[in-house]
Amino acid sequence: MTTSGTFISKETCRNYIEEFLFGPVGNLNIDHKEIARRIGAELECFPYAINAQNKILPVRLYGNSNSLMNVLVRHSAMKEGIPRRAFENALNDQQDSMITAIDFPDGSSFHFEPGAQTEISAAPCDSLGMLSDKIHFLQQILHEIINQSGFRFVQCGTNPWFSVDEIGMQINKTRYRAMSRYFDSLNTFGRQMMLQSCSLQINMDAGSDWDTRTKRFLAANLLAPFATALFAHSPVIAGKVNGYKSYRSFIWQQLDTSRTGVITTGKAKSIFDKEAMIDAYLNFALKAPVIFIEEFGDEIFPPNITLEYWIDHGVKDLKPTMSHLKNHFSLLFPEVRLKGYLELRSVDAPPPEWQMVPVLFYCGLLYPDHYLNKTLDLLLPFESELHSLMEQAVFGLGSDVIFETAKKLMSLSIEGFSGLPESFLDKEILDRANTYYEKFTLQRKTFADDWLERNTSKRR
Repeated sequence: MTTSGTFISKETCRNYIEEFLFGPVGNLNIDHKEIARRIGAELECFPYAINAQNKILPVRLYGNSNSLMNVLVRHSAMKEGIPRRAFENALNDQQDSMITAIDFPDGSSFHFEPGAQTEISAAPCDSLGMLSDKIHFLQQILHEIINQSGFRFVQCGTNPWFSVDEIGMQINKTRYRAMSRYFDSLNTFGRQMMLQSCSLQINMDAGSDWDTRTKRFLAANLLAPFATALFAHSPVIAGKVNGYKSYRSFIWQQLDTSRTGVITTGKAKSIFDKEAMIDAYLNFALKAPVIFIEEFGDEIFPPNITLEYWIDHGVKDLKPTMSHLKNHFSLLFPEVRLKGYLELRSVDAPPPEWQMVPVLFYCGLLYPDHYLNKTLDLLLPFESELHSLMEQAVFGLGSDVIFETAKKLMSLSIEGFSGLPESFLDKEILDRANTYYEKFTLQRKTFADDWLERNTSKRR
């Protein structure tokens, strides 16, 4: 593999995908199917404040001793949380501006997005119950802050109260400045994505053999529109009902098709072929425009400067290195992103009481081999319709095709999860999923429908 200072080729990119982005291949001398069943999550929420007049206000992440960051640091310290500091672009008059994360001894952490969104990042776990406990541990810190300050937190897909101007870009970092400039050059959805959106990203092992990897990767992409619809939770943004059930997904679909969306081989005879799958992800990466090059600071590049162009022709006599490649891959946002594991990005941030149900949904369909095959049998007929299904999914379960298929998938996921090893299972979460299936899916409802019903009744 190329070192960080050596110029890369397209073959380097391909090797990087195969050797690193899918994660390590299992050791055949041990039960590798067991070690390829870990589960992690990144759950985002919006902070807000309530003043003495009971008015909802936006929150500042940095700025003074009572900013959200400083309050979080103080409360996290009681649980052995340690601030992670970065000196890039730190503002000298803001002591807390250098803190980019808060790390805990078990590998979990708080991270932050440009609109002050607070992300709970739970380290990979060997069971769903353990993952739930890690998430609850960090949420307990947020609850303590709620009890002792004016800060509050809400989990949903889009900010229900504030506009992009009211929130503002709150992290002064090269990556975010570059993303903002790049997306602004395309349309207005970039700032909405960066400042007004929250998701539940589910991190799953790709599998320790290539047969499993090709199947899980394909199935995860095929599941994207159905997961989007089932768990839609963003019907309101900046105080207005937006006409969608998952406006967050709508934002992503309008944002930049060169670096978002679903990825499949598109070749019926080779859908389970390792080489075709890797080539599909490689082609996706090569065709995506370069957002920024660190050596050139804040310079914006025209859309024809793709990774492929950069490798072939260079930019200002500079050819890309391994460091550039890793940065480019980190700025790709498909529904299923490779990061040494599968990062599943289709789910709006769900309400706390239901937050483990989407995780169970994916585990039950992708981890048991038999149910992974059943999932593929059910969804492969839709492969050529994925783009259209994603467009329909933003309206929740409104489409008859999505509704009927989503019912089958939800039932199948509960069944599949029930058959996983006892050490991985959690009865309370399984019961919760059954309740969700009856209360929401079978009633053709999503979290967005519930939000609208509750808030409509309040106005009455």
